[in-house]
Amino acid sequence: MLHDKCAIVKMEEGYMRITIEYTDPSSRSVICDEIDNVEREMNVHPEVIHRRLSDTSGTFSIEFSGEEYVCQRTSGEFAEAVLKRLNIKQCDYS
Repeated sequence: MLHDKCAIVKMEEGYMRITIEYTDPSSRSVICDEIDNVEREMNVHPEVIHRRLSDTSGTFSIEFSGEEYVCQRTSGEFAEAVLKRLNIKQCDYS
């Protein structure tokens, strides 16, 4: 079951993915805007995938791979900034 503005983080060596779920249609644009804002501020452009699961829900996956992001902590700083802006204080990890 999806939750509104809930994040799941998956990390492996040289790879990190943050999946942010939404169930409120208004959250979709807020999440998208905050990802865009952090991309601009940090000049970092990860792969972002939006999946719409219904008319009102879906997920955004933000993926970092390769040493240029993961080993330099850029991915963690990016994740922290996005989650802070969305007021997500706790994540699930896998």
